[in-house]
This record gives sequence, structure tokens and C-alpha cells, in this order.
Amino acid sequence: MGARLRALPRRVPAYSTALFATRAGRRHAARFGSTPDQVTAARHWVRGVTGLRPHQEDALEIAVSELVTNALTHTASGQDGGFTIVLSYPSEGRIRVSVTDNGPRLGCAPTFPKLAEASPDGMHGRGLLLVSRFSRRMGVLGVLGEPLTVWAVFDRSDLR
Repeated sequence: MGARLRALPRRVPAYSTALFATRAGRRHAARFGSTPDQVTAARHWVRGVTGLRPHQEDALEIAVSELVTNALTHTASGQDGGFTIVLSYPSEGRIRVSVTDNGPRLGCAPTFPKLAEASPDGMHGRGLLLVSRFSRRMGVLGVLGEPLTVWAVFDRSDLR
């Protein structure tokens, strides 16, 4: 067959579709595919729904890139599973980003995301460390062996 078409994010029912709605309590969600190009698609989607100025987007986009890359690399999300991003505003000055994976990789033992210091010479292992440094709080929701949600909360005043 021809080249594989890039999957576009799909809106998750029951979530807001209004762009730039940053009032407390609003949330946006989209489901993405399992291919590596979905990291870029996720960054673009987050940029579109936050309405942040370009100089404010950097930390948020890096965090989204890291969370999505981890989901695609370490879970079934990267094996034709996909992932979901929810962006919400718990208060006027806060943005919460969460990425829910598709459960453990097929044929692999389930793993739980953990924050660890990366080796200075290592090529991997810095993603969650970066997210923790850019965000006010972060954590993981779920049970080992099931889909997990990794989340981070950002203070809008830090995104300058």
C-alpha cells in the first residue's frame, strides 16, 4: 500500500472544544495516534488550545513532548495504541497537562514512570526530570499493569 497517513488528533466527547478558553474549570482533551509524528501533533494541539504567547509556550511544549514520547516509547501507546492528552485549568493561574497511555507494552513487563537522575553521559532518562523542573507539581495516576496518566501542573506566571 501507499505511505501511511498521519493520524490527526480526535476530540474526546464531553470536553470543551472552545479554543482559548482559559477560565478555571475548563478542559480540553484529544486522542492521538501511535506514530512518532504524534509528538509534534500534540505540541501543536496544546499550543492551539492554550492561546499562550509564543515565548510562554516553550516549557509547556517541552513537557508535553517528554510525556508523549515516554508514552509512545514505554507503553502500548507506541504499538498502535495511541494516547490521550487532557489540558485543564484547575484555577485562573494554573494549567494542568495530563497524558494517559494505553497500558503496558505487549510482551513486556509493566513499568511505572519514575523520576531518576540521568547519567551525564546518557542519551535518555531526562524527560521526567525536565517536566519536574518546569512544573509546580507532577505525578502519576493509575495502577501498574493498566493505563497510566502522568500529569504536571504549571503556574501561568512561570511561563514567561
